[in-house]
Amino acid sequence: MEQYKDNINSFLVDAFHDLLRLEEAALAKDEFQNLSVHEMHVIEAVYDGNSAGLYAMNEIAAKLSVTASTLTTSVKTLERKGYLIRQKLPEDKRYVKVCLTPLGEKAYDSHHTFHKELVEEISLKLNEEELKSLSTALSTLHIFFNNFFHKIISPKEDK
Repeated sequence: MEQYKDNINSFLVDAFHDLLRLEEAALAKDEFQNLSVHEMHVIEAVYDGNSAGLYAMNEIAAKLSVTASTLTTSVKTLERKGYLIRQKLPEDKRYVKVCLTPLGEKAYDSHHTFHKELVEEISLKLNEEELKSLSTALSTLHIFFNNFFHKIISPKEDK
């Protein structure tokens, strides 16, 4: 049993680092070299949020599971680089709307294409049953990580 746990641990650590290195390498050879992986993920969250009708800083921050102040720092940097724009609504100056610029949309499209190519390459190595099993296992892992994350950030008080 312990061997399996060690294998899972090694896989998670190695896969996380491998994926980060892949994303960094893709950015380094792309026209978006001035972006970090974190910044690209902020662009991705803004795109996904906007697609779901979410534009407010606090909505995007919640989607990324970060504080509004953490997101503000990233958004300011991305705004300065020309990827995002913030707008205060005239009727309520407290509401700040975050949207992609055309350059931000281009960066998103490039990153999205990278992800599609990555999944396509994985798909070429597996048959349909293996893809189904992998998809199920990864969905289970995602749920576990999400639950574990929420458990860490909001632990219940001991009675």
